[in-house]
Amino acid sequence: MSGKRIIAPGDAQSLNFREICMGSIAPGTLYRSSHPIQDNKQEKIIAFLAARARIAAVINLSDTNSELRTKVFFAPWYNKLYRDNQVITLGMDFNYSSEEFRKKLNKCLRFIISTNGPWLIHCHAGVDRTGYVSIILEALMGTSMDEIVNDYLQSFNSVFDSSIYSAANKKDSIVVMQLLSVMGNYLAINDNNLQAIAEHYMRNTIGLRAEEVELLKRKLAESI
Repeated sequence: MSGKRIIAPGDAQSLNFREICMGSIAPGTLYRSSHPIQDNKQEKIIAFLAARARIAAVINLSDTNSELRTKVFFAPWYNKLYRDNQVITLGMDFNYSSEEFRKKLNKCLRFIISTNGPWLIHCHAGVDRTGYVSIILEALMGTSMDEIVNDYLQSFNSVFDSSIYSAANKKDSIVVMQLLSVMGNYLAINDNNLQAIAEHYMRNTIGLRAEEVELLKRKLAESI
């Protein structure tokens, strides 16, 4: 990941690579992306961006361990983290109401608690699964609803499409509000109760202990 490389202004946006720095999330702590290993050009660009961000651990939402093993050697920086046990593979679909999804989300959050960042979260496109995990972390850290909506909708400016939403939804904040409402069991959500709802969701739906939620908050708020 060393050496000079010229990155065009739109490269990071087109690949959905960007920092999540909202609410009380510390700068240089949390990043999101499309899959770093899809083609040669994409791997090189994300390798550069990951090096610049000093990515130390990766949450791979899309691959199983066996799937990642077939491709990880194409990305030396990713392969090193994988060999050092700094990558978790979750093989998640986007059925966020299923028990299987909740169990895998539990593993995702506990991985962040048990590792040191900066962290990179990705799925295939960096839109749906990555977007949902980003939403709950942003909400936990006191991000406003407007900021959460804007961050999610930025993903539609990439070269990727959503796997569940049509082109008509690309600038539609209702998409994000539907995802936010999942956390609150479809109750009314606003800036005043969003953080409390996210904490309740993590404890009562995802199964984190109260002390784990507090540790997760401290991890994301610490400057690395």
